[in-house]
Amino acid sequence: MHPFFTFLPLSETIITTMNNISSNKSSTAADPSTVIDQKNLKQPAEIKLLIFDMGKVFVHFDWGRTYDAFVNVTKRAPESVKTAFAAVYFPYERGHITTQDVINHLNKELNSSMTHAEFSALWTSTLDEDKEMTQLLQTLRKNQLPMYLLSNINEVSFVHLQGNFNVSQHFDELILSYKVGHIKPALEIYHEVLNRSRIPAQHCLFVDDMLENIEAAESVGMNGIQFKGIQDLKNKLADFGIQV
Repeated sequence: MHPFFTFLPLSETIITTMNNISSNKSSTAADPSTVIDQKNLKQPAEIKLLIFDMGKVFVHFDWGRTYDAFVNVTKRAPESVKTAFAAVYFPYERGHITTQDVINHLNKELNSSMTHAEFSALWTSTLDEDKEMTQLLQTLRKNQLPMYLLSNINEVSFVHLQGNFNVSQHFDELILSYKVGHIKPALEIYHEVLNRSRIPAQHCLFVDDMLENIEAAESVGMNGIQFKGIQDLKNKLADFGIQV
């Protein structure tokens, strides 16, 4: 916001007012009612569980390049590919349909003949680990706090990430959308965390790149940090008493 200034003549009334303010300064400062009681300021709850999202936090991906890969193989227009995916993407993330169901649907809609191996290679072609963030996760493990993974993810993507980067090594518990049947920001998936951990929500801290997912976590009583980069995350963890 930009301050607005009004320039007025320095009248006798204004001078008198300024003198009154000056003469009252010392008495106001000494008034116990104006002293802030630091003990009564709200402090962050003690954190007993760290919960991390995966995509765009410690795993990189680029759906634009993924779509391009399918366009190149199927020789169909980009919009046709996106439309074909749109019908199956969220059911697949929820685990309501299988990988083979997705392949069959895409082959039918795109007039292609992809095998399971071909589909998997295209689907996971842009998934990659952020090594700096995974090092941070390992450092956080030394704090002796339990750590959970809470991720919207499908079967093929997780199998690829686990096989190539061993993502489970960073966590005590994996809560994956395709396993539990819900995706963020549905509240059921946050309650799954609370039910498994038996830790009260006010002692849980959730890190996710998407604000709507953080807001959903906060709506069930958790603390949240929107991920905006590794240094920003370190600073915000420090606010909760977690030093890295």
